[in-house]
Amino acid sequence: MKKEEILQLFERYILNTASPDEVKKLCHWVNNNLEISNWLENQILHSSDEIDKELQLRMFKDIKSSLQIEKPIEMPTVELKELTRPSIQRFKTWMLVASFLIFPLISGLGVYLFMSNKKVSDPSIVSVERGQKASITLPDGSKVWLNSLSKLTYSSDFNLDKRELLLDGEAYFEVAKNPKKPFVVKSNEITVEALGTAFGIKAYSEDVRVSSILMHGKVRVTTPNGINILKPNERIQYDKIKRTTQQSTVTNAIDFTGWIHNELRFENESLDEIAKNVQRIYNVEIIFASEGLKKLRYTGTVDNNSLESVLNIITLTSPISYQMDKQKVILYENKSMMKHYNRHQ
Repeated sequence: MKKEEILQLFERYILNTASPDEVKKLCHWVNNNLEISNWLENQILHSSDEIDKELQLRMFKDIKSSLQIEKPIEMPTVELKELTRPSIQRFKTWMLVASFLIFPLISGLGVYLFMSNKKVSDPSIVSVERGQKASITLPDGSKVWLNSLSKLTYSSDFNLDKRELLLDGEAYFEVAKNPKKPFVVKSNEITVEALGTAFGIKAYSEDVRVSSILMHGKVRVTTPNGINILKPNERIQYDKIKRTTQQSTVTNAIDFTGWIHNELRFENESLDEIAKNVQRIYNVEIIFASEGLKKLRYTGTVDNNSLESVLNIITLTSPISYQMDKQKVILYENKSMMKHYNRHQ
């Protein structure tokens, strides 16, 4: 068996989704094949420079010990909001180690993987911190990229009878084909169903508009207004306040996943919506000097290498200026540019 397949089986064991036969196979390999055991240990110890090597080694020994008695490892379920600051730091370390154990199936700093060992129905949650991104491979082989402040939830029986996930935030999905098990993502008044395709969803609970865009294949999108079928390079937006749905064609759908490669794509979005994106990515507070500025709209692609570069590019073509004060950004009207802007509206 290839080492990549062993890693995938190791991942399923950690996620508690491996079958009894798979657990027996893994037990046999780890306990009776010194080469495989040493290779797995090496994968863990060299997966990240940010985790203490002794801690990684101790984690591996604990897992190996659990395999020797053919008993799935137990990982704690912890509600982050209930932790004190020291406990949060210890929890971060624990979960980062756990994420590196299934390297490269889960990647990205500031990612919390909440695992449950109590009930089959208990969910697994991948939660991304502000200013971070992550990528994971689901038990069915589907790949997911998660943007800042996004949370993905799925049950431990995912891919047994169905493939269903809950999303709060923004994600890009490359779905493994399985016609017998439709891939369904539910997210803040929008549901996307696919068989085997690539699509994106942006649906933060605090945003007014939620959207989905299709790269290739076909998806069925359900909103409170009904069902829409998307074809490649089509996008659908649902306005939660106006209760309206708009389906449109874009030049290149992949542009809307530029955030994966540190690009921000805005398509006739209000400065209010753009500000929410920037706050999530750079962990800053954006203050508008006047409410009217929030309604101004912007279209363009911006490299988000730094906060200042993003602000500079947007202000070049928008009638606004900005001031920075530590973790605060104040946006105010550029009166000379506003006159020019109004003449072209």
